[in-house]
Amino acid sequence: MPSSVSSRRLITVAFLVFVALGLSAGVLGVAWPSMRGDLSRPLSDLGVLLAISTGGYFLAGLVAGRLTDRIGIGNLLTATMTLGTVSLVGYAVAQSWPLLLIASIGLGLTGGMIDSVINAYVALQHGTRTMNLLHASFGVGATVGPILVASTLARGLSWRTAFLILAVAELVLLVTVAVVRGRWPVAAQEQESAASQSHVGGPVFGLLGLFFLYVGLEFAAGQWSYSLLTEGRGVGEFVAGLWVAAYWGGLTGGRLILGVLGDRIGSGTTLRLSMVGTILGCALFWWDPAGLGVAGLPLAGVSLAGIFPTLVALTPSWVGKERAPTVIGYQIAASSVGAASIPWIAGLVIESAGLESLGPFLVATAILMAGLHLVVARSVGGGGQRRSMQFRSPFSRATTDRNSSQS
Repeated sequence: MPSSVSSRRLITVAFLVFVALGLSAGVLGVAWPSMRGDLSRPLSDLGVLLAISTGGYFLAGLVAGRLTDRIGIGNLLTATMTLGTVSLVGYAVAQSWPLLLIASIGLGLTGGMIDSVINAYVALQHGTRTMNLLHASFGVGATVGPILVASTLARGLSWRTAFLILAVAELVLLVTVAVVRGRWPVAAQEQESAASQSHVGGPVFGLLGLFFLYVGLEFAAGQWSYSLLTEGRGVGEFVAGLWVAAYWGGLTGGRLILGVLGDRIGSGTTLRLSMVGTILGCALFWWDPAGLGVAGLPLAGVSLAGIFPTLVALTPSWVGKERAPTVIGYQIAASSVGAASIPWIAGLVIESAGLESLGPFLVATAILMAGLHLVVARSVGGGGQRRSMQFRSPFSRATTDRNSSQS
């Protein structure tokens, strides 16, 4: 087992890597108007870049667990951060559309691999508190990224400068990751019993469905609420932007609060309150369009905050320690599909029934997510109360075996 000092260093590196992940995720939308002008591309090509990046994210999630077993966390993160640095440089220097597409694949693979590997490490080595702080780190990066691009453009500099700054930051972080490469715990190759394998199929598919619905709902609310407020309800652009910012701020702030509170709130209680709060927030956003409805956005953001980190933290106790890295990778893959498909479905509904149909669509998705959570929790028993830190991590097996042989 790594020492407490080494463990603190590793979790600090994990937080920094997630800040970088958020930085990369938050810049493209702001930079795209300038990018498409320089490259003479239509506005709709942003969707092409996002789709290709999502494909890389999905693929990385499918293979992350197996690659971790083969080459270890440190080597995999070092290789992944190298790919991310090269991809950001590719964005900065791209003079052609094909090169930009290749760089997008690289960024998608980088994001999916980091998301899967770091989430699995924290789920197995730490508790729900650390998991929430990890995802709050992502929110910090996602907030700073657009500000970086906007301030760069405001100074009359090119969007390429912003991506070069990100590439330099990624390179510095790559060096840090390489320095601690050998300090990450090594996953043991341990076989589960047939009895333990026989009951996890349902929970695995249920968990994938939960991540699909959660991330899709989070992105649908964040992407479409501004259009509803400005074009459907006549809210001014600045005020509407503040309410959408309050939604994302609630998401990050909620995770910081849960990180500070630690494990005083049980995982099961966190999930139940989060599901109910999400339904209430979406319902308020729908129910009172001319009044307090906008307050439903930050309520939904705060309520959504704890769902993703808590579900990841519970995964080892729900599917088994040895399966957790692979299953968490699958969860990240399912999340990427949800992030792409549910906002798209919401767009089809809006196009057919009008902007105000967003409210009932969000409520229906939230209810479906809450119902699936009940099914998964009952199938594994305990209502989600068990926490992953109550189980010995498979990463500790090598040390345990050595101690046993010495005794």
